[in-house]
Amino acid sequence: MLVSLLGLCACAAPPRWKLGAVSYARDSAIAGALDDFDHGVHKGGPEEVPDLPPPLHLRPCCAFGDDLKVEVGVVPVPGFSVDNLRGLTDIGPHVYDAGLVSLNAADDRGMIDNENNGLVYTCRGGFIDLAHVRDNADLTLFLEFAIARRLETGGSIALVDEGGTRRVVLHPFEPQRIQRLGRRVLAANLAAWAAFQLSVWHEIAQWYGYESLPGWSEGVSAFSLEDLYSNLLGVKIARGIVLDRVGMQDERAYNRTMDAWIPRVLERLDAVSKDSARHALYSVDGVWWDSSKRLPDRALLRRRSFEIGPDLTPWLVTMTYAPIPGPYHDCDGRGDALVLHLPPSFDNLSFAGVISVEIGVGDTLLAHNFPLPRTDSHTITQADFPGIIDHIRRENADAFGPDADHP
Repeated sequence: MLVSLLGLCACAAPPRWKLGAVSYARDSAIAGALDDFDHGVHKGGPEEVPDLPPPLHLRPCCAFGDDLKVEVGVVPVPGFSVDNLRGLTDIGPHVYDAGLVSLNAADDRGMIDNENNGLVYTCRGGFIDLAHVRDNADLTLFLEFAIARRLETGGSIALVDEGGTRRVVLHPFEPQRIQRLGRRVLAANLAAWAAFQLSVWHEIAQWYGYESLPGWSEGVSAFSLEDLYSNLLGVKIARGIVLDRVGMQDERAYNRTMDAWIPRVLERLDAVSKDSARHALYSVDGVWWDSSKRLPDRALLRRRSFEIGPDLTPWLVTMTYAPIPGPYHDCDGRGDALVLHLPPSFDNLSFAGVISVEIGVGDTLLAHNFPLPRTDSHTITQADFPGIIDHIRRENADAFGPDADHP
């Protein structure tokens, strides 16, 4: 009966946008998205922009570690552990704003979404959290459409609450600039910058008690060493897809294009096998994480990365000063770390001057001693993030030592 009902719902679910072109991933587009070498973009012209629904879900993301044990309160859960590691052959199909069940029968990959997210280790990008990559790609795509429709008028783009109310506020642009740069190019760059700021807020909110699943603490994942790099990687993938103008025909085409881009990007970052990823992970056990701890104990993660750009350098296990139980050599001679860049401006235009992320900090975070920068307001913007992160960095140092923000 359930399958029949799902099938009936699925038949009534057409693609949620239509825009044009076939789905594939080109080397030049991937290289440009990752700033790996110079890459021209298509300017395009003003166009009719579809009204894309905002992402409403967060994919379950991965606490750093492997074969993680779980406890509820102080009681260990026997016979249960979390396997976080993945190889290239383990990656499942992408679904925009993925949930557990797809109600779109026209998606010929099946009704059950199986993205199979987890941690992939790469020689050039360190550990990559696939859930963070996908979440931030979907968010960037949504913002690109929403911003493109508002370039002339400006306006507010509301998002679902996450540790408080969230919205993106856009100032209007003069028609001459839109005409010269192209609606798609201008919106894609604005969306990428705003999406990354929102991803930074997600890490802040987790530190101060935000729970996507009520009753399950996410403090252990806040500013996990792979998170911000994975966030920006997802942002850059979506920006690259938008600028390449390929795979944007509709929702299904976007999903298929993500299916092409994700493994190709990971190959460019020189992803290793699942067994090699496990070797890499356990080479930093006791330095970056503590395998003796159980979820959701915040002490499971011993080091965190707080860098928010404009340049993000990945943490490679070879950077640690004392690998345990032994050095990791699987990536020897396989390339340097790929630093991802988030430009603060475009076309001599500072993003912070024309678009902002506004957060109304919620009661849960305030109850966890959230450091409001102004006593007379619960509203903050991305301009407040560096000061808040400095506060978190000091709290982290008090708990784990003065080097707890370095590889």
